[in-house]
Amino acid sequence: MRPHIQRTLISLLASLMVCLLIVPAGFAAQTPVISGIPLDTNETLSDGFCWNATTFGGFNYPVNQHKNFVASENWSGERLQYVEKDGKDELGKSYPGNHVIGEGELVYTTRPFSSKYKVVSELDLDAKTTPKELSGMFYYKLAWFGKPYITVGGDSTRLTNLVMDQKSDDKKTLKAGDSWDLGSNYSLVVNQVDVDGEKVWFELDKNGEEIESGIVNTSGNVADKTFTATADFGDKKDQLYFTTYVDSVFTSATDSFAVFKYTWLIDKDKVMLIENGDEYQGFEVKEASENEIVLTNSNSITLNLDKDKKNYFTDSWYFQTSDEGKGSTSPEGYVIYPAKELNSSGNYTLRGLPFDTNETSSDGFIWNAATFSGFNYPVNKHKNFVASENWWGEHLQYVEKDGQDELGKDHPGNHVIGEGELVYTTHPFSSKYGVVSELDLDANTTPKELGGMSYYKLPWFGKPYIAVGGDSTQLANLAMDQKSDDKKTLKAGDSWDLGSNYSLVVNQVDVDGEKVWFELDKNGEEIESGIVNTSGNVADKTFTATADFGDKKDQLYFITYVDKIFTSATDSFAVFKYTWLIDKDKVMLIENGDEYQGFEVKEASENEIVLTNSNSITLTLDKDKKKYFTDSWYFQTSDEGKGSTSPEGYVIYPATDVTVEDNASSGVNNSENTSSESLSNESAPSTSSASLLESKADDLKDVNSSSPEEKYGMETSAKAPGFEVLAGVFGITLCQYFMKRRD
Repeated sequence: MRPHIQRTLISLLASLMVCLLIVPAGFAAQTPVISGIPLDTNETLSDGFCWNATTFGGFNYPVNQHKNFVASENWSGERLQYVEKDGKDELGKSYPGNHVIGEGELVYTTRPFSSKYKVVSELDLDAKTTPKELSGMFYYKLAWFGKPYITVGGDSTRLTNLVMDQKSDDKKTLKAGDSWDLGSNYSLVVNQVDVDGEKVWFELDKNGEEIESGIVNTSGNVADKTFTATADFGDKKDQLYFTTYVDSVFTSATDSFAVFKYTWLIDKDKVMLIENGDEYQGFEVKEASENEIVLTNSNSITLNLDKDKKNYFTDSWYFQTSDEGKGSTSPEGYVIYPAKELNSSGNYTLRGLPFDTNETSSDGFIWNAATFSGFNYPVNKHKNFVASENWWGEHLQYVEKDGQDELGKDHPGNHVIGEGELVYTTHPFSSKYGVVSELDLDANTTPKELGGMSYYKLPWFGKPYIAVGGDSTQLANLAMDQKSDDKKTLKAGDSWDLGSNYSLVVNQVDVDGEKVWFELDKNGEEIESGIVNTSGNVADKTFTATADFGDKKDQLYFITYVDKIFTSATDSFAVFKYTWLIDKDKVMLIENGDEYQGFEVKEASENEIVLTNSNSITLTLDKDKKKYFTDSWYFQTSDEGKGSTSPEGYVIYPATDVTVEDNASSGVNNSENTSSESLSNESAPSTSSASLLESKADDLKDVNSSSPEEKYGMETSAKAPGFEVLAGVFGITLCQYFMKRRD
């Protein structure tokens, strides 16, 4: 090979290697997840690893069905359970370190549940007054991997999408010529509105073609005002698939209008059939009947005991564990919970554990980091967060004080939380600096400039802040906490945006001396600088910066570690790791009497902050209403009387909403908080659920054929988009070069 060609190839290879060392923008971004209640293998019997709709937010949970879902022997809804079968690798307290789920030992079961047509529930119809065309007051849903589908003819082996379920307080007003898009290519078109005769003539279209039509007389009774359509589908005859109710017709100065309510539509043209032996998302159907579907895992699952790893067992569900030994007692035990990544845009709800006022004592309404996903939950801190008397983290608790309107089973219908009776408490927790934990440093080997091996965080309304000097009354934002496996490669002149207007700028890289000179800037102005020698020990490779802030002196606010320096054909580079930065210029001071989001600070000390609600809270007992008690947290309840026994009792839990945009690229960026839950309630299946059936119209049994590894790139370069593109560019460059040489 000619020398100049060789030099060019070496230069291209070096450039490619540099590109591969640079983490793509957004690569480290965290997406919010839905999670289940965590269980400790030290404390849980082998038959105790079971999650239902109240304990795993990935499951569909219509709150008004609480009694049937969780408080009945003949329960409805979904269950995920570990069932020991082969006598090997048993999970649980007898063998807390075991982490293998054998083939067929993870059992997913789902059972149908009934739901009233809106026209029935909202008009208080009974068996006698319900129009006979509905063929009953109810239809049946089946929750299938977290999404509610409609069972065709009440048969759980025949599923279709709910296209439209008009909300009880919604109405659609249309005039002649108007078309109402119902979804899935269905539309309702109004042909004529006859005000004098109080009639409306309309049609139901699919793909622009009429499939049903009718004339409704609004001067008649409920049956006259109700329109229905049936068809043969899903191996069933004359099945109802559409109903609407014309509430009234009226005229304006120029047009006549009809008002449509309680519209309900399912997609009759796309039905999923479930049979024994079918495969779905790594599960095999073992039992398929009208009233129950049972599936088990097709392959064994070996759990990776690492808080930063996900163990997928379906396309989107995975088991999250703590690191080994992070359970409550045993050095082998660990914490485990199921979770679902929110990888599609939409609105989601993080919810807490529901309580039934018929069953719960007044002192039992309490939520911690394991039972309310609005709270910050670092899984490796489980023991101290939830399994210790001197617990850390956040608690929300109802505390009866005035002897009036007591919540709970003694007065299940009461729904007033008096002033000062909702108590929010938060305690700080320690966290090791990345450079300490990743390099296995101890008290003797930790650089003295760090001032110790750990710093303190305080969860504050769900977000972890840094306690300045370990003082919970002085909080600052964590601007940068570089992940353990991340590295940042920079050459002279490069600037690294650290967040909060801070940046690290490399001034010079001295390869011969193995040194790098860099500075820390704020708003483009230098505030610190240093020279690090990578040929030295840990202390030599570590740079720190301190300042006076938050009423504290000489507080550490910045750390970085220069792992190494190297050279390419044209440049020299430094590799930065374990970078940690807090925003020293914005510190929140918390004092007694301060007001935060409807709460007043009652106790403010270094080790604890206690707040109570400033005003009484009257709960709205309506499954469709939210009762906010902070800017973003609210109580969700069932309707009155939807508890387990009393006609007055109800279900209650705290919740908060999150929005995921652009495939979660702008989602929650919080490596500590990996626990969140989704509330499905009695709504139509999401867009992702609908597309599941639509994309499998030709072969509906072949659902989710790709493996979790293929879809999410588990432990592969697929987690780093763009690598294949870089390799392609490199190849194209070489081809072009040699073609030019031949010319």
